Amino acid sequence: MKELLDKYFSTHTQQLVDDISTLVAIPSVRGEAQDGMPFGEMSCKALEAALSMAEGYGFATKNYDNYVGAVDFNNAETEMNIFAHLDVVAAGDGWHTDPFTVVEKDGVLYGRGVSDDKGPALAALYAMRALKESGVSLSKNVRLVLGTNEECGSSDLKYYFTKEKAAPWSITPDANFPVTNGEKGGFSKEFTCEYKDNCPEKYVKSINGGVAGNAVPAVCEAEVVGIDDETLLAFSKKAEAETKAQFEISGGKILCKGTSAHASLPFMGNNPITAMVAFLSSLPLSACESTEKIKALSVLFPHGDWLGKSFGVEMEDILGELTLTLDILNLSDGKIKGYFDSRTPMKANNENCADIIAGKLNEKGFFLKNNNMKPPHYVDENSSFIQTLLKNYEEFTGDKGECISMGGGTYVHNIDGGVAFGAIKRGLNTNMHGADEFMPVEDLITAAKVYAGVIYDMCK
Repeated sequence: MKELLDKYFSTHTQQLVDDISTLVAIPSVRGEAQDGMPFGEMSCKALEAALSMAEGYGFATKNYDNYVGAVDFNNAETEMNIFAHLDVVAAGDGWHTDPFTVVEKDGVLYGRGVSDDKGPALAALYAMRALKESGVSLSKNVRLVLGTNEECGSSDLKYYFTKEKAAPWSITPDANFPVTNGEKGGFSKEFTCEYKDNCPEKYVKSINGGVAGNAVPAVCEAEVVGIDDETLLAFSKKAEAETKAQFEISGGKILCKGTSAHASLPFMGNNPITAMVAFLSSLPLSACESTEKIKALSVLFPHGDWLGKSFGVEMEDILGELTLTLDILNLSDGKIKGYFDSRTPMKANNENCADIIAGKLNEKGFFLKNNNMKPPHYVDENSSFIQTLLKNYEEFTGDKGECISMGGGTYVHNIDGGVAFGAIKRGLNTNMHGADEFMPVEDLITAAKVYAGVIYDMCK
């Protein structure tokens, strides 16, 4: 099998890159629902393009009302599902290239979706294609399910499962290798607050930071009234030293530059929202409700604390540490709206986590709609399916296979026995959800070979 796949991909790598480029060029960020397009026009176009590719390679496809599409290897009973998604988060700021044009440099692809999850989705498709075009027959079917709403709640899969049932075995190529058999739960919520907009002299007129609830943003903006630029500049120097963020001042308008990161890996970024709140809290502002609320936010979400220590909910178990990040904050005209993202380990529950966070927010005048938590997901590493995944991983990578846990939730979070399996190399951070998202071409090819091996073993 290894020799067969090596031969196939020696002549099909550029085609894979070209197909990824085609999908990345479609900015499939969730848009406004339209007739027949539940997640907007661009998500629909991305799905149509991917299914067209699959049909061109000889596969039967089915479109489930533009929620998801399915690609079948054959018409036998389906033994295995591969769940991938074609929607992406917003580009955000800080890119050095056009996020929706794939740029290849030194064997690395740059663009929104090359690693999350358009590149891996096509690696899975090419695994199926490699087997089919190499003359490999399977007695059972593998189905690639391509969704369009993973980044905003996975309601696409909820719709799919009203029409179909899950196969006995499922993977998603939306994480790091080797096998992710544990996914944290979550307590990620929007909070709101109203305040009297009546500051007399020195006050914060507005704060705007973040575009996605599951990503630490790259920048945050604010506007201050009544304090001259010279004073703001002096305070910003101290804030820069303390937060390691960068501040630009002009006419009372402030731009804070941090480093974007996936919310499940907050330590990989530098949050400009919490840096901005810390800076604003240090200013000689007038005593009024907006000032009070900003200072309260600086206490609840202190810069550099992504473990929930300020709330007293830090904890850790087999799934890792609890993380908590403030990813969206908007303040203006007497209203505050924010969004925090918390990834929670097995031991987290309402009593020791959700109720505590909600209670401390309420004490400061910030309110949540509910305290519902997302449960964690865990699969026994000793199952025969996971052992097959590990065997193929070791065969095609030469790396030792093992099971790991992650903070991000994937498409298989609510599917019994489902696990995340690549396509990103072990330990590699591809800046997914951040600026300059990237994916090495060699890693995509390796992933495709691994998936082909697994498909053959499970469906031969």
